[in-house]
Amino acid sequence: MNDQRVDSLNWRPGLSALLGLIPMLCCVPLWAQSQATYVPMDPIPDVIEELPDPCDNPTTRAWGPDDQRGNLNYLTADRVRENLGLIREGKVYNLAHLLEPGQMGFSAFLDFKGNLGQWPGVSASNTISNNEETLGNSTYNPNRAGVMQFEIGTQLDGFNHFTQSGITYNCFDTRDPKNHLLAEGDPGDLPKGNPGDDYVFRGHSKMGVENVGTIIARGILIDVAGLLHEGEIAAGRDPADFPQPEYEFTPEELERALLRQGLTIDDIKPGDAILVRTGWAGRFWTSNPAAPRNERLKYLNNGQDEKFLPGGPGLDSRAIQWTLNRHPVLVAADAKSIEISNPHKESERFRRPGHLSWLNSGIYMMEDVDLEEWAADCELLVGDNADVISSDESCYVATLIIQTIPIRGSGGSTVAPIAVR
Repeated sequence: MNDQRVDSLNWRPGLSALLGLIPMLCCVPLWAQSQATYVPMDPIPDVIEELPDPCDNPTTRAWGPDDQRGNLNYLTADRVRENLGLIREGKVYNLAHLLEPGQMGFSAFLDFKGNLGQWPGVSASNTISNNEETLGNSTYNPNRAGVMQFEIGTQLDGFNHFTQSGITYNCFDTRDPKNHLLAEGDPGDLPKGNPGDDYVFRGHSKMGVENVGTIIARGILIDVAGLLHEGEIAAGRDPADFPQPEYEFTPEELERALLRQGLTIDDIKPGDAILVRTGWAGRFWTSNPAAPRNERLKYLNNGQDEKFLPGGPGLDSRAIQWTLNRHPVLVAADAKSIEISNPHKESERFRRPGHLSWLNSGIYMMEDVDLEEWAADCELLVGDNADVISSDESCYVATLIIQTIPIRGSGGSTVAPIAVR
């Protein structure tokens, strides 16, 4: 836990003290809460004892043993029409990061080479055809000739991306060769890492990202950075230095951020998309026209100019459980792994508990999202939230549109999401 957490401001009492207030406020509706009267809306245990069972959890029970879409099933035709009806101003926010050659992910690099058409062009129009393709060996990945990485930059993680001993959502076994798509060669005993040259793996026969298609969801922006920046200022610290790489966000902070926005957990419906602004992208990598930053390596690599030191702040294990309790279609954040990811910290009981909890529960993840411009616009309206008639009129609620690339058997897809309000 970070020493600079804002407890010193005396407006965030300890969890035990907050829980002690519940009997006094049990009859006060959530919408009547304020920063001064806050008690946890969804008290989460101090310790998360176990991960969701990928074979038996609320999502598998809701949609059945043959389902491959998870909480996407909430997005019926009627729900999509409702979500599109949220658009009021026609303001479009691009939530994707710009892809450019170099490191663009955990250990992923983008590179391409083009065929520059000959001069002069063909026919009376002097047509010149320039084709951008992956050709030969990449400058950044010399051992990966002609390979395209599908989970790079702003990306949507599918259910096969992270598993519990090979088992993912709805008990699908990703390690069983009979579940592999167009496998070649002798699988033998599949290795711990990538198969050798005698076995070509081309994806999974089920749970691939081709099942996702287009997501049109009701997106809820939780600007926890906006809340905690106020705390940093009150404590005499520079908010531009927050969050630190090791900072872990709690469910109480998420709920306080909602209250600051004039919302509560009752305003998050099953099938909504939860987007958490931690402020990490705002420090290093954002296209926000008011304050652009392009320190991509620091964003990806724990605040340092290193190529292979991935990590950064994110949700703690209790906050992960809090999001699970909301039954969203996806969880997103302006951070590398959404959950806390610190290479200098000893491993917790579960490695990557967020990935395992969300994906194995039929909830997609969207990493490396740029939320700065959207949050900045809403920040100007924070004081006006008392006049909001309903949550759907809040600046922090918008139509989220995500188009995935239909890659059969893939565990994820690069995406260019937008929020429209």
